[in-house]
Amino acid sequence: MLSIIIPFVNEHPQIAFTIQSLLLDLRGEIEFEILAIENWNEHTCGERQQRKRDKGWDYLKDTPKNNPELKVLHYGEKLSHWQAKNYGVAHSTGDTLLFLDSHVLVTPGSIRDMYRYYRQFGPELNGTLHLPICYFLDKPERALIYKPVINPAESLWHYSFTPYSKHPQGKVIEVACMSTCGMMMDRGIYNQLGGWPKEFGIYGGGENFINYTLSILGKTKSIFPAKPLYHYAAPRDYNWYYDDHKRNQCLAVYMHSGADAAHNFMTHTKGDQEYLHKLADDVIVKEFNHFLSIQRQKVQTIEEWWAKWEERSRS
Repeated sequence: MLSIIIPFVNEHPQIAFTIQSLLLDLRGEIEFEILAIENWNEHTCGERQQRKRDKGWDYLKDTPKNNPELKVLHYGEKLSHWQAKNYGVAHSTGDTLLFLDSHVLVTPGSIRDMYRYYRQFGPELNGTLHLPICYFLDKPERALIYKPVINPAESLWHYSFTPYSKHPQGKVIEVACMSTCGMMMDRGIYNQLGGWPKEFGIYGGGENFINYTLSILGKTKSIFPAKPLYHYAAPRDYNWYYDDHKRNQCLAVYMHSGADAAHNFMTHTKGDQEYLHKLADDVIVKEFNHFLSIQRQKVQTIEEWWAKWEERSRS
């Protein structure tokens, strides 16, 4: 079964359209469940940011009565896109996971075809499968994927967008990195990763962790040759913080490359250096056991993977 994990905060009515597009496309075609996780946190959103909770929870909470495939959950412990995903996975039952944002519309047939392909060839892929993404209302054919932005000397393992051109033979294409929106993953791989680290905050770092930790575990990331997810994110009426963003990115570096690399990343980050290195020390201490679990499973260093990828790209 396919479990579709969708976190949301103040994204009504977009979340409703996302779920509706999935129900209309998948019902009667494959076995699936949708887990919509509201991540409103009263302390962060309400008290600290003086924001109001929208109608998304009230609208969705009774919807499963007529849509048995849908589970609507609330995770309020912490405002974190990544922890809401972990919470959704913990309450899901499928052997295959699909992560979506709450403001996308799916191309009819794309997820169904992707799921059938992954069920057949997932063991051979040994990694994740992704859909390209489109952010352009006036250019629906303009699909994007990620390209690596990497500077090992600064422990920078990041990404940016690049245009996607569908392979002429419609083949799955391996890439160095890709978005976690539209990412399909075997539950066993999710368990190997240990999910997103518990110290991940509101925004940023989650793709860095997934992409580059998968790399040291010898896993692949590939694009499925379908039309894109159509993505539109309206203002959510809450804020993310620069420090939280950099703390997340630092944590991602720590997971695949260790404490020295995490501090090196902060050394090359703008801001109060003493404060940034305290943030690094904090995640290193709190996520040590998760780090050890990853390191025990790794088959190569991130530098070894990158050298192989660059060599492949040149050939």
